[in-house]
Amino acid sequence: MTGVPSVADLLADPLLGDARTLAGHAGLGRPVRDVTIHRGVLAPVDGHLLLCAVQDVTPAYRLDALVRRAQEAGAAALCVTADGTARPPLSAVRLADRLRIPVLWAATDDPFRLALDLTLRVWAPEVTRARTVENLLRRLTTRTAGPELIAAARTVLAADVSLVTPDGGAIVGDPVVPDTLRPELAVPQRTPGLLAHPVHAVPSAGHLPGGTAPVTAWLVWPFERADEDRADTVALGLALLEPFVRSWLAGARTRADHDSAVRRRLLAEVVTGRGTVSREVVEQAVALGWRLEDWHVGLAVRAEEPPAADRPGTVPAPLLAALSRHGVATQAVAEGDGDWALWCSSGPRPADDEPRLLLRRVRRALAELPASWRLVAGIGRPRQGPGGLADTLTEARNAARLAAARDVRPSVEHTDELGVGRLLAAWQQSDITRAFAETALAPLRDPDHAHLLTTLRVFLEHGGSAAATARALGLHRNTVAARLRQVRERLGVPLDDPSNRLALQMACRALTTP
Repeated sequence: MTGVPSVADLLADPLLGDARTLAGHAGLGRPVRDVTIHRGVLAPVDGHLLLCAVQDVTPAYRLDALVRRAQEAGAAALCVTADGTARPPLSAVRLADRLRIPVLWAATDDPFRLALDLTLRVWAPEVTRARTVENLLRRLTTRTAGPELIAAARTVLAADVSLVTPDGGAIVGDPVVPDTLRPELAVPQRTPGLLAHPVHAVPSAGHLPGGTAPVTAWLVWPFERADEDRADTVALGLALLEPFVRSWLAGARTRADHDSAVRRRLLAEVVTGRGTVSREVVEQAVALGWRLEDWHVGLAVRAEEPPAADRPGTVPAPLLAALSRHGVATQAVAEGDGDWALWCSSGPRPADDEPRLLLRRVRRALAELPASWRLVAGIGRPRQGPGGLADTLTEARNAARLAAARDVRPSVEHTDELGVGRLLAAWQQSDITRAFAETALAPLRDPDHAHLLTTLRVFLEHGGSAAATARALGLHRNTVAARLRQVRERLGVPLDDPSNRLALQMACRALTTP
């Protein structure tokens, strides 16, 4: 034996998972060295778990007598076995509490099988482990999907196994409590309360031979109590489960990468063709679940500091999940690093109050995502058909550009609420405005004077207030005043003239708009 389990360890084991402790809780730490079935005559049973039938302790006074005899014989605990219809005695077992001997009540239809399994668990845990591994392997070979694999492991191991991301987020099952997993250590981990096994990525073509593939996920089992033998069994089960989960993740990644490429190409064809998309494009759109003839509302989302993508060219799962939680069901296509095009489709035309509701939902969803992403988003107006999809996505991108000009993050704008902003968006994207911006702001565009250009942009966006500019930049007002003097000198333009400020503000926005 690798270790002697205690009564509490056996209670935490699936073999006694449904057992109840009626009395003697103070003795749950007693070691169990063997298992004995009570047959009327009680010989010395030092350190044994004593099993008896419910008939041996009925009526209640017989339970008191057997508790005293078990304590005198040195038993570690007394376990009463009963079928599913029996009920424990209602009288309190004060004697067991005083003698500190645990009295357990286990519902079972086969007490002899329970006795055999418990004996193997105590004397030969490696046999129990081998049976568990064989059963798990048999089940895993008939399953391919991740949820099915995890469900099989949960059933066979009788453990709440989950598949989580490197930062502990749930993929299948439950998330991990923060700080309990150490993702920087790409090895199996066993800490108080958690068992974790890394799921490594399938080596790519550029992977160095002999090197360690990166960890893409973790198989985890959080537990309250487990002795060494129980933990060893589950750890072996997680190691056996890992290659099956790795194969599933690799297949899912390949399908997702292919699907992402198809989506980007198909959206480009819809936007280019507008109302004259080919039948092939329509068929491919239907296969992806796109309803091109419906009404669409475009949503453009941009991350100024995009997260490190496990699969480049895909829309981050946290973004889609956050939108879904707030009732925004979308189709999504990654258009670039940190640039994502999304849209909602519906058969009937959206209600008049839908734009305002959608705006609130998107703002709440983006507010749940990491602030370090620095998200901006724009929402288009409802449009119908393939050409309408192209138009609403264009409006959404324009609205996102205006949202990027705001100082707060995340920032979300809706085309219907932009008003004059739509006109300004068209101006700042025009070639004339860009040419003016490059000429007018040329004295501030070299690296040595980038801080002056930033100060000017913030000053103009804050209505020409030096105090607000100082607060936004975290500078002293005198520093801002000195920088503005340098801006005036280099540009040769007075900043107190409203027309000059408007022209320079448009120029600054034109330079910062992609």
